[in-house]
Amino acid sequence: MKANSRVPRMLGRVVKFTFTCFVFLVCGIVLWRVFTSGDPAAIKRMSVNEPLAEAYEQYGEDLILQYQPLQTSITRGEHNSGYFGITQTLFIPQANQVQIVFRYNNSTLRHLQRDYNLSELPEKALCHFDVTLVKTTDLTPEIEEDYKDTSTFTTERYYPSANVVRETTSLYTYYRYTFDGVAVEEDTLGIFVDIYYNQAIAYEEEAYGRICIYNAYYYDWKTYKWSRADREAIEAFLAEKQE
Repeated sequence: MKANSRVPRMLGRVVKFTFTCFVFLVCGIVLWRVFTSGDPAAIKRMSVNEPLAEAYEQYGEDLILQYQPLQTSITRGEHNSGYFGITQTLFIPQANQVQIVFRYNNSTLRHLQRDYNLSELPEKALCHFDVTLVKTTDLTPEIEEDYKDTSTFTTERYYPSANVVRETTSLYTYYRYTFDGVAVEEDTLGIFVDIYYNQAIAYEEEAYGRICIYNAYYYDWKTYKWSRADREAIEAFLAEKQE
């Protein structure tokens, strides 16, 4: 009888131990995802080029740095849900510049292989996407009711400058892009990030992914706060320029 009574107790301990291990495993996975999902330091820091440096020399820390909270920071279409994300946007109007941090995770490459019937999984180390900005301008700003009528606005596409920053983590691939010559004006309706597979670029067709980073009708501007790394990056650029 005593031997038989030990069996349920042993089974209970095994079940309890297994459950405890499972809980710790889940917590570990969650914590790992949290600590590996943040943007790398080199990606968080502003990129500095000549237009930004000139604006900083003129305005100093009175230089306006601003952004709009994104309506959505990732693609949510039926064909591209979760493929791409924008983790930071930065508008610098006195430099006519926009900077963005573009991100995708490893699973996006598997989707890319499937969507374009590629024979092999695209290599993580290579660049696979063409990223541009598209600005829409209202041709009839005096008629507020027609802001959804595409026949009443024009579009202009902007390409990134040469100083692209790329970083990878175990989960993600990041790019920090800088776009020069971009001005948000009174008749600007929206600014979008367009993503195309770089072996199938067709700007006249729908983008593989699109995320809105400026909308004239929904959100006010928020102020971006200078970081120490931002200041150091600008000061280093200016010091090198003077040498």
